[in-house]
Amino acid sequence: MKTVQELYGEIVVSDELKKAFVEAMKADRLQDFLKAHDCEATVEEIQEFVETKAAEDTPIELSDNELKAVAGGSFVDSVECSHKGNTCNCSNSCIRDCC
Repeated sequence: MKTVQELYGEIVVSDELKKAFVEAMKADRLQDFLKAHDCEATVEEIQEFVETKAAEDTPIELSDNELKAVAGGSFVDSVECSHKGNTCNCSNSCIRDCC
């Protein structure tokens, strides 16, 4: 008999199993899916496992300053730029103005 973790490991690497798992959940036939794949877990254990995995995969929220930096809105002031042969004392407008 397989554990929830073992079955999950098989599902994540198989598109066919993913599709069958999702269809079983939608059709309320998860118990049949578990039996067919020799898994000893209950439907409740699977649902709890899926909810826990979904919570782990929830993206972390970034602060406004972190978002600006990710979006490229943050440059280091007064660094020497040698992009495309230019050597200038760049500012926040480096990419647009001198490079």
